[in-house]
Amino acid sequence: MQAELPDKNTAFIVYRRESISSWKSGKYDACVGALYSLMGLLPSDYRPTISTEEFDILTSQNLMAVCSECSTENNFAQVKTFNMTLPFLANVISGQQTEKVWSCISCGRDNRLSTTKLIQKVLKEPYFLKVIPSPPGRKDGMLGRTQFTIKFSSWFWLALSSIEAQMGRYREEYQPKDSDMFDMEASVQEGGEIQ
Repeated sequence: MQAELPDKNTAFIVYRRESISSWKSGKYDACVGALYSLMGLLPSDYRPTISTEEFDILTSQNLMAVCSECSTENNFAQVKTFNMTLPFLANVISGQQTEKVWSCISCGRDNRLSTTKLIQKVLKEPYFLKVIPSPPGRKDGMLGRTQFTIKFSSWFWLALSSIEAQMGRYREEYQPKDSDMFDMEASVQEGGEIQ
């Protein structure tokens, strides 16, 4: 059982080398295969998933509107904005008949857009998610090939770095399956009885 991690480390090295070598030589199918093999070596808790849709959701730089009533952060793309007619006194003071407002998704309160606290959510780079977008597809034509090479290179390094982060996490948290038995033996040797 203790040989499991060294065996996996050897396979990690082989497939990492193969993926980089295939990328350098333009063998993109072999490159994808080597990356998928790397992922296959990881236990399911550490294995990144391949989903362009989920990746786009996680990396979208959402603008969040904070409700002045309940302090909930609302995705601004999902809130409804509308023009509200101002009361007579506010109309006279501001010189405007309407004001843009939005309704909080959580509490339903109307918030003035002009005084709303807006937060731009941005992932700090580098980021290592457990989700990788699908590899780009190749299109016919010279322009398609050129764009594919650029897109594939970006995808490759994103995928490899995400897989490497999970491999590192797996190595850090690795516990041999028979480690409990060794702990028990050590306790017997130290104290003379099982604790």
